Amino acid sequence: MNTRDFLTLLLVSLFWGGSFLFLRLLVIEGLEPLQIVSLRMLFAAVFIAPFFLKKLKKYSFQDHGFPILLIGLLNTALPFSLFAYASVHLGAGSLSVLQAIVPILTALILFSLYRDEFSYMKLFGVLIGFSGLFLLAGPSGELDLFSSILCVIASLSYAISGVYLANTPAKINNSFIGMGSLIVGAILLSPFLINFAEANLSVSTTSWIYIAILGIINTSLAYVIFIKLIKRIGSLNASFVTYLVPVSSISLGILILDETFTLDMVVGSALIFLGVFFSNKQKTT
Repeated sequence: MNTRDFLTLLLVSLFWGGSFLFLRLLVIEGLEPLQIVSLRMLFAAVFIAPFFLKKLKKYSFQDHGFPILLIGLLNTALPFSLFAYASVHLGAGSLSVLQAIVPILTALILFSLYRDEFSYMKLFGVLIGFSGLFLLAGPSGELDLFSSILCVIASLSYAISGVYLANTPAKINNSFIGMGSLIVGAILLSPFLINFAEANLSVSTTSWIYIAILGIINTSLAYVIFIKLIKRIGSLNASFVTYLVPVSSISLGILILDETFTLDMVVGSALIFLGVFFSNKQKTT
């Protein structure tokens, strides 16, 4: 990975880490979780639509229809909504750390379904990761338990989506699915645009700016850049974004929201990162 690609990866991590910051800022501004996520998806869908329509000329919607609907639910509408609700009680840094368990949950799913995916190193990683999660959100943890559970469910939804996409037939284009899923997510959440129509009229200019950044830059633009980056550096190098996003989000939370990161949170986060590292180590032959 050259310097340019690393800086691009860093930029994507900053965009994705920033999404948790803007969720918190919008909650502080007084917006409701489903109001935030429905507006976020609207902006994301409008931005991504031209890219999707361009690819629609190349790929069959008949082949991609079901995957787009499934990923639209599992990879956008559901997790975005759950993280929006969790942002009411959790800081930007905490949200990003809890999302970082996605690779750990992915490893757990894979070696539960496929025997050849199992290794004691991956199991070790899963156990370490969950010990960190328990330290953060367990009975003596500092994070709100219910909000943490919402984040784990959202992360599990991401993990299921990832496993599904990794096993799609060769004729299926995952980039096309990802773009379509943002549009489907917007459609699934569109009833809340109607529900919050009156409230949306009173949204402040500052909040609209936050929503536009969240939907266009933190969601759609970051996705487009990341997809192109994967083609250049490969999925293994791209997976380092898992470690970079929490660093970005924690830093932004401390700098902008005056969030504190206690010793227990540092230790719990470190255990999760170690779990991600070991659960994704390839078996040696």
